[in-house]
Amino acid sequence: MKVKLKSLAKVVGEEELAVIPLAENEYFIECLNFYEDVEGGRQARLVVIVDKYGIIRQDQINFIKGKKTFVDAIGIEDDFKKIQSVLKLDRIARMFKVPLYFDIEILEKPDVSKRGIKGFYNYLSVHKEIDIGKLKGLVSLSIEESI
Repeated sequence: MKVKLKSLAKVVGEEELAVIPLAENEYFIECLNFYEDVEGGRQARLVVIVDKYGIIRQDQINFIKGKKTFVDAIGIEDDFKKIQSVLKLDRIARMFKVPLYFDIEILEKPDVSKRGIKGFYNYLSVHKEIDIGKLKGLVSLSIEESI
C-alpha cells in the first residue's frame, strides 16, 4: 500500500482499536484491524499507525488508543488479496482513504465495547485464532509526503 501524507491533518476523533502489524516504513506501521461495522460485525480494514517511540510490538496483537485522521492510499485491494491468501476475511472495507492514528498509547485493559476492539473479538468468536506469523512480510508500506 502507498500512503500519501499531507503536511496538515484534520483530527476527526479518538479511537481505541486492536491492530495486527503487517508492514512498516520508518515509524509508520500498516496494520489490520477488525471493526464492528454492524452489530456482531467483523469488517476487515487497513489502518496506519504513527509509532515514533517504537511501542507497537510487531509479533503480537496490540490494543491502542490514538487520535484519528484519514489519508489517501492506493494498493489497498492488492494488500487485501494477499492477506486473504492466508487469512479468512468475511467482510472487507472498500476504501480509498485509510485511518491514520497518531499520539498513540498502548492499552493494558482495552474497553471491549469499543467498535475497533469488539470487531476483533467478533472475528475470533467465529474463526477462533489468527496466525500472525503468516501475515509477516505479505505486504509492504510506502509513504509519500506532500508539502
